[in-house]
Amino acid sequence: MIYLDHAATTPTDPRVAEVMLPHLQTTWGNPSSPHAKGREARCAIDAARKTMADLLGILPQEIAFVSSGSEGNSLALFGICEHWVETHGAPGHLITASVEHSCSLKAADKLDRQGWRITRLPVDKFGRLQSADLEEALTEDTALVSIQWANNEVGTVQPVKEMASMCQKKGVPFHCDAVQGVGLLPLPSPLPDLMTIAAHKFYGPKGMAALIVKETVKVSPQIMGGGQEFGLRAGTENAPGIVGMAKALTLALEDVQGTAKNIQALRNLLVDGICTEITGTSLNGHPEYRLPNFANIRFAGRSAEMLVIQLDMEGICVSSGAACVTGASKPSHVLEAMGRSASEALENLRFSLGKDTTREEVETTIETLKKMTAKKEK
Repeated sequence: MIYLDHAATTPTDPRVAEVMLPHLQTTWGNPSSPHAKGREARCAIDAARKTMADLLGILPQEIAFVSSGSEGNSLALFGICEHWVETHGAPGHLITASVEHSCSLKAADKLDRQGWRITRLPVDKFGRLQSADLEEALTEDTALVSIQWANNEVGTVQPVKEMASMCQKKGVPFHCDAVQGVGLLPLPSPLPDLMTIAAHKFYGPKGMAALIVKETVKVSPQIMGGGQEFGLRAGTENAPGIVGMAKALTLALEDVQGTAKNIQALRNLLVDGICTEITGTSLNGHPEYRLPNFANIRFAGRSAEMLVIQLDMEGICVSSGAACVTGASKPSHVLEAMGRSASEALENLRFSLGKDTTREEVETTIETLKKMTAKKEK
């Protein structure tokens, strides 16, 4: 099988699974329990949290472990906005982008219904934001700016460092959905006020993510209970998942530039092979500011849904968009925001390569697509 859908999820690295196993079999106590079994689990979590904090250049208490990137984004948006209402007595202003992950857009829609004023920044034809638009949108009652680091459908990378700096000067908290970028791009420095990362996007376990919350930022918890995660997220901690996430992050940050260079060379081979040899194909997303493993390609006049099925029958796994919306048979909101028509937004495949993708797999994918598309042309 050829797997080219790493943007949806990555396989768990065997080294990650190895460090998790003891915490499934022996160190299985409740980390909040005061006895020996509980202390074992607590020590494992504390060590993993410190490892991640050191890697990210932050304090251990600035990491709140959650179950997914979607939960991390929701905690950031609802948590900041709820605290704003508690301190200001009324809803304020939220700035996000028209191409955000669906979890952030749906959170913004809900806040809109609660009386919040929402600004959804536009993008250009490449899916990239303009910092000037953010500067113009900022107002005295802006409670939060939430921007995705790298888009999960076309891979376009946003100028988050510049935007975070702009918000800092205005005293506005900046949240970055960094789920797609970890291990493929150098981390923003310094890190934004809030940042969401998810382990399964960098070869860690599913069901494990984190929201980075700087000490200067106040967030109201959305899950109440025992007060775990420094009061930000109640519930018994997932010790095996936390240990696995720390190991995965360690491995992901070992050689980001080397990993990106290798994957990008194969990605370029894939794009060139498809776009130069198959009629009616074109690349979506920014040609320069783009994740090194991403290739979102339009196949004009062809149903992406059918291409996904046909490729799957040939043992090749790709997607027609974000995994959270694939199968919905709806045009991509990202591509529509980039100026594509509804019909054009249904003609695109997302190829996302991984660290173990080979040249042979890329060449096989190109040849398979050439044969598939040639049949229709005849």
